[in-house]
Amino acid sequence: MEPASTDILGESRIREAAQQERLLVASRLASHLAGAHSVEDVAGLAVRLLHESFDYYLAVVQRLDPDGALRVVAGAGPLAEEFGGFLALEQPVEAGVNGRVARSGEAAMINDTRLDSDYLTRNPRTDPGSELSLPVHVDGSIWGVMNLEQEAPGAFAYEDLLLAQIVAGQVGAAIHRCQLVDELEGAFLTTIGVLADAVELQDAYTADHANEVAELAVRVGRRLGVGGAELERLRYGALLHDVGKIGVPGDLLRKPGPLSAEERLRMDEHTAIGARMLERIPFLAPVAPLVRSAHERFDGGGYPDGLAGEQIPRGAMVIATCDAFHAMTSNRSYRRSMGHEQAVEELLAHSGTQFDPVVVNALVAELTAA
Repeated sequence: MEPASTDILGESRIREAAQQERLLVASRLASHLAGAHSVEDVAGLAVRLLHESFDYYLAVVQRLDPDGALRVVAGAGPLAEEFGGFLALEQPVEAGVNGRVARSGEAAMINDTRLDSDYLTRNPRTDPGSELSLPVHVDGSIWGVMNLEQEAPGAFAYEDLLLAQIVAGQVGAAIHRCQLVDELEGAFLTTIGVLADAVELQDAYTADHANEVAELAVRVGRRLGVGGAELERLRYGALLHDVGKIGVPGDLLRKPGPLSAEERLRMDEHTAIGARMLERIPFLAPVAPLVRSAHERFDGGGYPDGLAGEQIPRGAMVIATCDAFHAMTSNRSYRRSMGHEQAVEELLAHSGTQFDPVVVNALVAELTAA
């Protein structure tokens, strides 16, 4: 009796360890998905972690598109690596195990793919022996399918199905969050549009100028390695760097000649005005420091706070440099524009004093490459 008891205890411990590993995988995935910013990020993180944790022959997420096709969003595993155009694969929702799951909304655990009438044979040499297919629900509707495959028949147990259901639920929730973020960003951009229109009513030059500065600032930002949320803040900061001019009298903005010292002080208030405006809008509050510091100088001689060097937010220094270049190459009522070469010479001449040398070099490189 003792050997049998020992065997049972050993099997119990093995099952318990396997269950703990599944829970750890689900926990790690939840942590990773919290930082995902797009559907592609969500799908990619899920399939990579599943493959790395359980060595799946294939882990794939497919999206159900409005035209009735299931299209691969992300895949991992030897089978995905074998097909060079794997991400371009698609199938009609009317066909295959995944199509059945997408239509019915019910998970499928296939112990032997050769015995399932819906299984779509790809290549008998590389086809899996077993698979799990689960619907991915987003906001109450079937968004797509998550599919897991192994070479051997009978490779999946009920515990594997439970883990896959948890993961599919996490993927669906993360995709829904990304969709909500996209909707918020749409409202965000609408707000920016309204603010830009308000500036344009004051000064048409400012509106066109802001769009072109934003485009250039994003290009320079990418060259400096800026990405993700920081790049978006840079874009919005450049678009709105002159928004505080709403608080400057229109006749001062449109004055056909140079400003007096008193008028210049009044004009310089626009950065602080703009920052205070944006601080009151939750979505735009992170952009406020860039707007406030968009007229600081690298040597500390700028305004409104006299910041210098690394005290100035990097995005603000990018905006300041792109702003200066665009201003020099634009016609104004009181002076004609410079040529690009002359403007570049001015930037280089003031590199290390007015402008950050690293940013100047990146801007010049971008202008040269364009």
